[in-house]
Amino acid sequence: MKLGIIGGAGLLGSTTAFIVGIKDILEEIKLLDLNEGVLGSHVMDMGQALLPISNTKITKAEYSGLEDCDIILITASLPERNVSNRNEYLQGNLSIIKPICKNLKNYNKESIIICCTNPIDVFNYIIWKQLSWNKNKILGFSLNDTLRLKWAIANITGKDYKKLDGYCIGEHGDGQVRLFEQMKYDGEPIKITEKQKIEATQLTADWFKKYQELDSKRTTGWTSAVNIAKIIEAIVTDSGVVIPCSTILTGELGYDGLSMGMPVSLGKNGVKAIVLPELTAVQKKELDNTASNIKDLINSIIT
Repeated sequence: MKLGIIGGAGLLGSTTAFIVGIKDILEEIKLLDLNEGVLGSHVMDMGQALLPISNTKITKAEYSGLEDCDIILITASLPERNVSNRNEYLQGNLSIIKPICKNLKNYNKESIIICCTNPIDVFNYIIWKQLSWNKNKILGFSLNDTLRLKWAIANITGKDYKKLDGYCIGEHGDGQVRLFEQMKYDGEPIKITEKQKIEATQLTADWFKKYQELDSKRTTGWTSAVNIAKIIEAIVTDSGVVIPCSTILTGELGYDGLSMGMPVSLGKNGVKAIVLPELTAVQKKELDNTASNIKDLINSIIT
């Protein structure tokens, strides 16, 4: 299989390319970006770096060269800046996403799309509407929220992060719904107290704020790249592993006209199935509110 990365000169695009390249699961990774100089340096440097450890080729491409890519990763975005909420990127990034969709429709077959441009849930839906491709092939990246939920619980309880299992669903942002009640440790249900839930919620909410206050002009390249690579590997290997991703909903679970984070089983054709655990009444209400907010954002740029 082949992967195309739109935004391949940027931190997220190039870091993901290298991590996926190390895995040696793809025939070729094609990088596309407006920054020709940096893009060229990545292709030359990364191509040699992978030679001793991988058979994956790293090449430079135009949109027409993405025609044979099975997966397209979209990391193109406005430069990072200090924002209080990812939705502040909405209007600016809309001018980036629309031309990308136009080019993909002209040059690409119905590939699997992984959207990493914020606000991810909104743009994942817009991409689907613009391309009119199979909705199961349009994915939004939101796995970092789940990683940080597990990170917070591990810090608060002292438990081993690697033995924790659980999900964040809903919005990749303030509207994320943390499924505390469904979390497991070493395969068994784990009891999380109300005090620990409050602490974990605050810890994860404060993380984004503290990161933004650094004003580094840098996205979370390493964390995101590791998690995006996990999604790509699940698709390439047709593993069926369950990973939370923003997915297009057209009536599933009572939601319609939006994309929202759900645990999904992934394979070579994208989403095999939504695998949502039974929600508590409180969680369902939170998810309803999140769905309404995402739809409002979508409608604000569609209408």
